[in-house]
Amino acid sequence: MIKIVLANGNDPPVGLQYYSIWNSSILNYIACPSRKNMNSWDLLQLHHQFFERITQNAERALAEDKLDVKGFFVLAAIEELKHPAALAKRLVLPKPTVTFLIKKLEQAQYVKRKTVAGDLRRFEIQLTPLGRKVCERGRKTLSDAFDISLSRLSPREREQYGELLRKCVKPAEEDTDTVRMEVDGTQKNVMKRFRPDL
Repeated sequence: MIKIVLANGNDPPVGLQYYSIWNSSILNYIACPSRKNMNSWDLLQLHHQFFERITQNAERALAEDKLDVKGFFVLAAIEELKHPAALAKRLVLPKPTVTFLIKKLEQAQYVKRKTVAGDLRRFEIQLTPLGRKVCERGRKTLSDAFDISLSRLSPREREQYGELLRKCVKPAEEDTDTVRMEVDGTQKNVMKRFRPDL
């Protein structure tokens, strides 16, 4: 275990006193924040820290509307996508998780179900007037929290950041580094980097 002591000799808050050795790479960012040649694990840690900083700044405001970050993103996506399966695919969430979150949004009267005309077995999810107001408020809350961090970037850097994110999250079927193959009896897109033998 590694004990952290602040520069003034005092102990840090309880939750930050100890890190397991495998997590000690986090200390490298404290000691050398300008480190270059970061590998994938380094980038993933920084991404996680960045996301946590944004969401922590917004969580209290969202909680006033009985929402957490994940629930809000489902609510916001319902403006465009009306079916649970489409929401799960867009948000990269398990379908049972989306179903659970939709039920919570229904209980809060932010969304309602509407039967699809011509097929009584299917339904759409729609925002209620209250849900639309909460969605607008939550979007501003998260945008403001994000802007605090983005303010360190120039307009050109923000544009480059957006371009890189779009490139990273594009659907697998659009990635030229994928192949179509059978996995467990089912045809699937498989990334070549996970199957170097392909």
